[in-house]
Amino acid sequence: MVRVRLTVLRLRRYAADTRFEVYGDLGTGEIDYDHALPPGPVRFWPEAGERNGHLRDAHLTVRHLDSIDPDGHLETLHLEAEHLRPAWPMVVESPSYVFGRFDHAVKVFDGAGNASAEPPAQYAVTVNTAPVAPRGLKCAGYDDDADQVTFSFHGSRFEPVRGI
Repeated sequence: MVRVRLTVLRLRRYAADTRFEVYGDLGTGEIDYDHALPPGPVRFWPEAGERNGHLRDAHLTVRHLDSIDPDGHLETLHLEAEHLRPAWPMVVESPSYVFGRFDHAVKVFDGAGNASAEPPAQYAVTVNTAPVAPRGLKCAGYDDDADQVTFSFHGSRFEPVRGI
């Protein structure tokens, strides 16, 4: 079983209450936008306090510009993001997959739950895992007339990964 690591860039243009959700097709070929994959909603700025409107916040106790600390200039790739405000990669993992092609989409939502007007970013991955080898292979018999050997074994199986 394999988990796919999806990297979503946290850009400066996202406000403190902006979040994203990852959707997938679980190998069916059609992305299910009605049910987000685990972990569900992920805030781009989890360390920022929730906003309550410009004049309702304790103005001198929270940061004024959307409660965001910009990342340091050398913390990520220079040309990967906005100049002087580099993106920060946020990594989420998919459920465990065994074999096949899996499509994913990332939708961005504002603090009120409205989806971004931009089309969802899409990502496809092919998982090609081999089954676990069978256990307990034994010679179970031999047929003289057919010149055939019979074996017995415990078949392989994948155990689900806990904690999804």
